[in-house]
Amino acid sequence: MKFFLPFIIVFFLSLSGFAQRQFVVKTENYIPQFDTVNYYLPSSNDSLKKIPAVILLHGYDGSFRQWGRICDLQKLSDEFQMILICPDGFKESWYINSPIRPRLRYSDFFFEDFLPQVFKTLPVDTASLFITGLSMGGHGALHLFSLKPENFRAAGSISGVVDLRSSSVTNSLTKVLGVKNKTNENWDIFSAINNIEKFKAAGKPLIINCGSQDFLIGVNRTFAKKCTEEGIKIFYMESPGKHNKEYWNLLLPEQLRFFRQFVGKETN
Repeated sequence: MKFFLPFIIVFFLSLSGFAQRQFVVKTENYIPQFDTVNYYLPSSNDSLKKIPAVILLHGYDGSFRQWGRICDLQKLSDEFQMILICPDGFKESWYINSPIRPRLRYSDFFFEDFLPQVFKTLPVDTASLFITGLSMGGHGALHLFSLKPENFRAAGSISGVVDLRSSSVTNSLTKVLGVKNKTNENWDIFSAINNIEKFKAAGKPLIINCGSQDFLIGVNRTFAKKCTEEGIKIFYMESPGKHNKEYWNLLLPEQLRFFRQFVGKETN
């Protein structure tokens, strides 16, 4: 039962010439603090018109500012005529309902508090909502999509941690999953690579990108192969690149272009 209702504060900011705006969601139901969200609206947006939107999840040790520091999000918003929305994942929430931390239920927060506030605040075409992320955020995008695919038109991942056991930040994951060993199934339950049946049941497109020099390339290849074998609508592409901001800057426009083709079209 909820005892606290989330509230929202909207700030209009102008940083480095970009029309970045921000709102803050507060809830004491699922997370212990505010969630700050940066967003970018197309400059020519008609406030009465509903437009497509993409939720961009940041990586480990990042924040709601990370994507804006990697890419010119205002330029991309204008180019693709999409709202770009960057919530905070609190550096290492991994965007999950932690099985060992009752006060960290990010997935519940995302669907129960965050998304409703997005729809109240922004002119989002709810039939054209997409989600993607980098590294930890790639995991988060696939995880959240797998939980409630009806909320999204398609999902993506860039350099995503599709198998949590392959992550290089074991200490961080231990905080939300418990100790890493063969008997702790939390590490497997929350991994996208072990939830192929959910993506198949969703029947919606996925786009997966990973750099060929990325330490996560092996598990991303395996994930893509499993999806293909199950007949999932997946577009997988690997190209020269490492696990860094240069690669993420290059690949985000490709993912937005992929998402844009599904606006106004059925995916099932």
